[in-house]
Amino acid sequence: MPLPLDLYVSILEHLPAERVEYKGGVSTLVNCLRANTLLREAALVPSLWEHHYRVRYLHDEHVNKSSPEASNWRLIYAERRRQDNLALHLLNEIVSQREGRCRRAATLAAFSFDVWDVLDIECSLPVPAVFGSNSTAMVAPHALTRRFWASSILEAISRRSAIVQWGSLANRDTNHSVSFVDAFSSLSCFFGQPPQKTPSLLLELGNLCHGYLVKHQCCLDPEMPEYNLPDICTKICQFMHDQNFGPVQSTQFYDISNHFPHLYLTTNKLSIPISLVHIFVSIARHPAIGVPASPVEFPARVLVHVSSPPGADDFLVDVYGAQTKPILSLRNDIPTMLLRLGVPPDNLSQYVSPCGAAPMLLRAARNILSSFRNDASRSTTQSAIYAAVCIHLLLTNETQLVGHMLSHLDLDPIATATFLSDLLPLLRQGCRNLLETACRSTLELEDQQAALVHPRTEEVHIAHYVGMVFEHRSYYYIGCIIGWEPTCLATEEWQTTMNVGNLTRGADQPFYHIVSLDGAERYVAEDNINPIALTADLALQFFQELPVLPKYFSDADIGRGRWQLSPELQRAYPDDQHDESDDIHSIVKTT
Repeated sequence: MPLPLDLYVSILEHLPAERVEYKGGVSTLVNCLRANTLLREAALVPSLWEHHYRVRYLHDEHVNKSSPEASNWRLIYAERRRQDNLALHLLNEIVSQREGRCRRAATLAAFSFDVWDVLDIECSLPVPAVFGSNSTAMVAPHALTRRFWASSILEAISRRSAIVQWGSLANRDTNHSVSFVDAFSSLSCFFGQPPQKTPSLLLELGNLCHGYLVKHQCCLDPEMPEYNLPDICTKICQFMHDQNFGPVQSTQFYDISNHFPHLYLTTNKLSIPISLVHIFVSIARHPAIGVPASPVEFPARVLVHVSSPPGADDFLVDVYGAQTKPILSLRNDIPTMLLRLGVPPDNLSQYVSPCGAAPMLLRAARNILSSFRNDASRSTTQSAIYAAVCIHLLLTNETQLVGHMLSHLDLDPIATATFLSDLLPLLRQGCRNLLETACRSTLELEDQQAALVHPRTEEVHIAHYVGMVFEHRSYYYIGCIIGWEPTCLATEEWQTTMNVGNLTRGADQPFYHIVSLDGAERYVAEDNINPIALTADLALQFFQELPVLPKYFSDADIGRGRWQLSPELQRAYPDDQHDESDDIHSIVKTT
């Protein structure tokens, strides 16, 4: 005798919800839909699907709440899964085919946060055990490469959201305003952080500070006679100090981590003035605290302007120097500070007035470029440079400066096809022409390279192969080969600089495109390549040190001592993956 319907529903309510579907109860619900009439009727109950939806989909801002299906969680779930399948189909094609990849990436990125969750799940696919995975789940084909491209699209989506937000700052005809806190928080989007990440961290910090102020008996009601704004601001500075926020050491001033909120809110709390001001203003403007704080475009060091109630003077806060004297008087302290900096205080309002988001973003962009010039370790990443360039493109029309920056930026084809293309309509004519030319050139070159195939021939002997690991004979760094040409195709200027003519065979020998453990991509003569075997330890080191590695290789073949090529390289170098004569152990033995 079958059980009553409500009992089946009660049983299905206890199915576990997991973000990855095959681990959770959604597969059971789907199987029930295909079973007998009673189980199907039970699985059709919309409320059963809500918990599974909320666990899987953390980004649901694009769900149409006004549609007739808005209250039916099963239909909402089914629609999101339909979009997931479209996204996965495009991702499969991006992984397997370089030709047309940019067009597919642009289509996928345009889905925006509707496909964020499914791509985020792809980024956590189990990887082979050699890369440190302790998962017992089956490893999907080309899992490493799928993770790489899924992450690349997520990064493009996140950057695109920052471009859209900052674009309203550049559009003088729009009434939409972006706060300093929100605009600055979007800097982290260039590192692939979702736009909700930094506001969430700041809100949590504001909640903690509110509790701190209450504990220290600060009155937060402006209508009460004991309301004391300078005291509240001083307490906020003390709270930040207790949370380990403070001025960075001079030796670390140009660390790129000082410029991006997801880093200086977590691992790099000792930071530069403008970043500490971002934190202070966010805390001060927390709804439960309500201090009218804004950044100030002050020379040498960003300060905070605080608007006082009628009858009291406004004042500034020096968050960076908070441990000595955080509260600065507009009448007494600021003129003295300006004179000390060699700035005549004739136009005092210029240096003490509240400042909007756009000037602060430009100041941040200049700081990022300064870090790039001064950081001896060159730790600045392409992500940081993209942020600085996009800000200058949007908020200035300095074509000479922008042209100089673009000439030094190694434009990525995916970036060009996605968020940089979205940037074009927002720009003024001069900058738009520069970016349009750079984008067109990048995409044309990508199309040419995507169509190239490098078969091995009897006429030209290529001693080594894509996927081989080697040690440089002169400089002793470790690298792996990601491409080759029968002769040196570099410019004469490059050959002269690199003394190619002094090599035994000069330029008339195979040259190899390589990526080394230090992250650099180089062009190396065959004379300088000393083959070594890829061990499990070395494979793990490459995986940990080189985020770009999975673009080229899908796995480590420790038995043959080499990398397994990604679909992209398998097509470009069809004879390099399966030729048994390239067994590294025999090559090392003969050399």
